[in-house]
Amino acid sequence: MDEKKKKTTTKKTNTKTSTTNKTGVKKTTTTKKRMAKKTTPKKTVTPKQSVKVEKDIFEEKIIEEKTSFPEELKETKGVSYEEPKKETKAVWNESSHLKTIIMVVVSFLVLAVGVIVAFIKAEESGASYSEKWKDKSYLVEKEYAASLTCDGISNAILGSQAFILVTSFSEEEFHLEKDLARLIRENHIDDFYVYSLNDSCGSVTDASSTASQNLLLTEGLKHTPAILYYRDGKLEEVALREDEKMLEVGDFQKLLDIYEITK
Repeated sequence: MDEKKKKTTTKKTNTKTSTTNKTGVKKTTTTKKRMAKKTTPKKTVTPKQSVKVEKDIFEEKIIEEKTSFPEELKETKGVSYEEPKKETKAVWNESSHLKTIIMVVVSFLVLAVGVIVAFIKAEESGASYSEKWKDKSYLVEKEYAASLTCDGISNAILGSQAFILVTSFSEEEFHLEKDLARLIRENHIDDFYVYSLNDSCGSVTDASSTASQNLLLTEGLKHTPAILYYRDGKLEEVALREDEKMLEVGDFQKLLDIYEITK
């Protein structure tokens, strides 16, 4: 009986020990669970997620390449990336300044020419006949023509062409000379001469006078003023009003038109 009790007691003790072991196991499991709650597990990256991340990184690189200019290209191309715009602007500024200067110069020249022409016209129209013009030629004084004497006629007509105004310096002839000045200037006539009737070579109405012979007049002039036109040393035309009225600037213009003496 004592042995049976001992065995029974031993079994119970073993049972308790087993129970204690089971309890220990349970406690260990509970501790592991608590540790698991405190520790954050590492996320695992799946193949699909990895591809997506690499794609995002690739796109970011592309964006950076588009928005930024590589340093190595800057070194090889020099200032070709940004500087041409500045150079173009500088060239444009220089050309615009040059155009402005040219326009100013041209405007100044046009204004100067206009002032000179206006001055000449004002001087021509403003000149009036007075005592000082009784023995003077307007054309000679204003350097549109040269004064001619009887001795100088032969040399004057030897050129390719020559015009000789025979005048007595009256008031009407003074105004005629003012009108002739415009045509002489516009047609660039250089060989224009003025011969005065006051010369001592005789009267031009007399065909036998020295004046008429030097002027190659086979007949004396019926009246004056008259314009004689010579070409290659020969008398070609005499501009003279048949109605004995005053010679007009239109008569000289007809002479220029007939022989095509224009600018």
